[in-house]
Amino acid sequence: MGFKKNITAEQQLVLLLSNPFFCAPHKKAVVKILAEAPHICQDTVYSLASANGVAGFIYKNAEEFNLFSEKINLALQSAYKQTALKNMLMLKETLAVSKLLSDNEIPVVPLKGSSASDLIFNDFGVYPSGDIDILVPFTKLGKAKDILCRYADYSPVQGIEEQDLISSHYHLNLKKKYILLEIHWTLTKRYFSIPHDFWWQGAEPFEWNTVPVFKLSIENYILYNVFRLYDHCFYPLRFFSLLAGIITHHYADINWEKLLDSANRYKMYTLVVFTLKLMNDILQTRIPETMIQKKIMGYLFLKSLVLSGFFSGIQKQHGRMLFYTLLLVKPETLAGILLKRLFPSKGELRLRYNLPGNSKKIYLYYILNPFLLLFKKQENIHNA
Repeated sequence: MGFKKNITAEQQLVLLLSNPFFCAPHKKAVVKILAEAPHICQDTVYSLASANGVAGFIYKNAEEFNLFSEKINLALQSAYKQTALKNMLMLKETLAVSKLLSDNEIPVVPLKGSSASDLIFNDFGVYPSGDIDILVPFTKLGKAKDILCRYADYSPVQGIEEQDLISSHYHLNLKKKYILLEIHWTLTKRYFSIPHDFWWQGAEPFEWNTVPVFKLSIENYILYNVFRLYDHCFYPLRFFSLLAGIITHHYADINWEKLLDSANRYKMYTLVVFTLKLMNDILQTRIPETMIQKKIMGYLFLKSLVLSGFFSGIQKQHGRMLFYTLLLVKPETLAGILLKRLFPSKGELRLRYNLPGNSKKIYLYYILNPFLLLFKKQENIHNA
């Protein structure tokens, strides 16, 4: 690991034990840390694990080290079991939704969550899922919504204008009891002008627990998860664990040249390289050496910003995002990007501040938005 001088033994342990494919080098590093720092604060490790959604990974990976007291171990075990139970419930519902849409000739791609637990990790207890995410073709979006509302007891989330979501976001929200379902028609938003049909290029049909669904090409799945990390301010750590799992599980099938070509075409090149270098740094995820050697302006500063999020939490999210925006643009276009963030569309403002469609307050928020971005603490970091 490249952070030994900058982070505590407890923080190093959290990073090491969050690796989804924990193997000999990671074990050796854990043994070394425990030898050099025998008085580990277990409460700190548990607190960081819980905040970052990696308690399940840490529970499994730490079993052989006798690292935790019975109290902490039981707490980690409880988190693991709760995650497993919720993922199994979400899996059942995801399969039901996928089958209903497939039966009505709507192709569907299950995304992350319970599908990742089943298909990537083969373990329902390690990766928490917040909701259900699926991708459908944009031309089938209205039909998918109508079918789910008519036959599966879903209803639109109140207080959110559907047209604002379609113009400024990348998914519709439907709800049924305790389940939130997000129907994506594209997998990026705001500064990424990627055609919605791009995501279906290379998508392949397969049977998932006897239900016919599609899976993204591995390169597109990586692009989506890189965007998701960026969109969530590179927090929490479990999102990195998911991407590490995807890359490691599919490493032999990844066409790195194709991945970087798509990233370059859609102005995500620097963001993708930065994220993958970071994956290699913090989770020792295997990526090509040529990518590790690529230079990213401000890499050390941005890396430290990401780590501070893991270990101290995210407060001023939009302020952090101003720094991360540097990963998207050339210096000469930065001013235009920042102006869009400071003065976004009405639809985006309504979504950002939960304003109803006819609210006159939107004009006040146009004035206040630059100050809120810089000074207001952001409480609604997405957990999906």
